[in-house]
Amino acid sequence: MNRLPPLNALVAFRAVMETGSLVSAAQKLAITASAVSHRLKALEDHLGLELFERRSRAVFPTAAAYRYASEIAEAFDRISTATRTIEAVGNRDTLSIHCSSSFASNWLLRRLRSFTAHNSEITVTVSSSGSDQNIEGGLYDLVFTRQSNTPEEFQEISLGREKFRPLISPELLDNLGYPKKPNELLKLPIIRSEGATVSWETWLSEAGVPNPIVNEMMVFENAALSLDAAEKGFGIVLESNLLSAEAETAGRLVPIFPEYQRDGREHKLMWREKRGAEPKIRSFRDWFENQLRYDFVDEEAYEPVAALVD
Repeated sequence: MNRLPPLNALVAFRAVMETGSLVSAAQKLAITASAVSHRLKALEDHLGLELFERRSRAVFPTAAAYRYASEIAEAFDRISTATRTIEAVGNRDTLSIHCSSSFASNWLLRRLRSFTAHNSEITVTVSSSGSDQNIEGGLYDLVFTRQSNTPEEFQEISLGREKFRPLISPELLDNLGYPKKPNELLKLPIIRSEGATVSWETWLSEAGVPNPIVNEMMVFENAALSLDAAEKGFGIVLESNLLSAEAETAGRLVPIFPEYQRDGREHKLMWREKRGAEPKIRSFRDWFENQLRYDFVDEEAYEPVAALVD
């Protein structure tokens, strides 16, 4: 049987099961006891089984009735929750965004207030994980990603290609002194960020240090933790200028040997092309492009690439 029972019959059935009598159920629903009885009969006819034993003017639930009441209780609860939710939010829309936890902490959340302030009718949800989320899964409206290939039927705006160079707190640099050559970094406390797309070994090799052996003092799983540790003076970290820009601008971190910076991956904002005209997505795209125009990233160190729009 594919068709659903009449809703008014289900409501009457639930009321009888909750109150224990036809009269009480009728009072709860503001209808007559006779109307409740007719609705119960309609439900039984629909299901093809007896839900109540009728004795005089009383009804007694059968085992099937108790089982059915238990099964449909969750559905009624979900309808009730959905009703309260829609009453609370009205015509508010929800914009779902996915990005890595480090990008959320070190880039997105530092700017997102300006978007929500001008788009109060949109509820923004941000989901983060340690790795890029496959946008083709369709779980999110927008995805910030570092994946190299843009899937078909998707569009993107590029944040540019990140640059990696060592970063240190000014206080620790004063205590240790500025190293004269890149190989001297191996004598200093090194922080490894496992989420970095450029390793210490790669950076040191390209800076002229042959076969470097790095004995890191601390290891963190993502950029947010690594940068925070560096700001607190635990050591030197190799991280993306995209994620460290605010800390550098505020003077909490300074780069060492910036002339040896190495390219990392390109960061992108992606969305399905067929949904690009939706008001909530277009509003975010417009805001995002404005952020790129007035970002605080050093333009010489941060080289944006062409954006694909519309």
